[in-house]
Amino acid sequence: MQTVQAWFQAGDGVVVTEGKLDQPGPDEVLIAPAFSYLSAGTELVSLRAYRSAAPDERPPAQPGYSQAGTVLAVGERVDRIAVGDRVVAIGAGAYHASRTLVARNLVVPLPDQVDLADAATMAMCCFALEAVHKSAARIGQSVIVFGAGMMGQLAARLYRIGGARVAIMDSEPYRLSLVPSGIATFSTDDHGWSGLAAWAKPYGIEHACVAFGGDASETIERLKLIMATAPDGVPHGRIVFPGGARATLLMASNLGNIEFLSSAKAGPGYRDPAYESGVDYPAVYVGSPVRRNVETLLDLISRPADDPGRLDLTGLITHRFPISEAPDGYRLVEESPGEAMAVLFSYPDPD
Repeated sequence: MQTVQAWFQAGDGVVVTEGKLDQPGPDEVLIAPAFSYLSAGTELVSLRAYRSAAPDERPPAQPGYSQAGTVLAVGERVDRIAVGDRVVAIGAGAYHASRTLVARNLVVPLPDQVDLADAATMAMCCFALEAVHKSAARIGQSVIVFGAGMMGQLAARLYRIGGARVAIMDSEPYRLSLVPSGIATFSTDDHGWSGLAAWAKPYGIEHACVAFGGDASETIERLKLIMATAPDGVPHGRIVFPGGARATLLMASNLGNIEFLSSAKAGPGYRDPAYESGVDYPAVYVGSPVRRNVETLLDLISRPADDPGRLDLTGLITHRFPISEAPDGYRLVEESPGEAMAVLFSYPDPD
């Protein structure tokens, strides 16, 4: 079958071409996406790496890993999913394309209350949830999220749902304007840092989430001064990194007993071909594999508007482009990052 696909290809840009797609294998689901999500972090990093490579080291690459749409066909071993279901799909195969093939454990039916556009952001939601899981923040503890891009917006909301006391810091007033009530906001200038220090009293910052790319060295050095402190003056706490930041730090006595954790996946099983194709992990040993993370997030998104446990994505989808205009979407997030939050590509209704 023919499918319209976005590729990193030729020159220095993004192209949209037609290609062929096979029928689903025994553990695959054929999907007609309604929307796919453009990751301003992972995909731009990949695009820039593609551009910087030597011409003979740039094979075409197909971007995208988060979408929502309608099931057209299922493989013979696929259960829990039927033709006509509205579904969300993430990971390998969930490309920016008008038809996609995705392994069955990465495809989850949508509750009726969940909008397809909101569901298309699911991979980013999973990355944020994994960061929150790794933080292990307890009810009432103070959490600061650095970066109010899509990752930070989602992580801050999830920390808040979990009962933490949450603040978020960013240099862009536009991004901070999208943060819901109940989450404190601070700029990255000296005034913002003073405000954060006052907000953190009397216990100090106990958890932090670095949800931006680039150099985080200065951020961490300033943060350590307002983190929870032992009677001997040694800072304590946990910092999780889901955003691809880098840092050059002096450890041991300089950073005391602060823990640093990298968080890079949507959940256990993500990028494990056996799991993705249907081999589940024992729940008693692996409590939140990627499929369960998706199910948990869909439950939170589908809750009533007045439910304090609802994951509210209102206002986070700022731009939509038809797949034929994919190059314009990439240009927007690369050249004007302060003007966009979640950017989606849209597709025609399935025939």
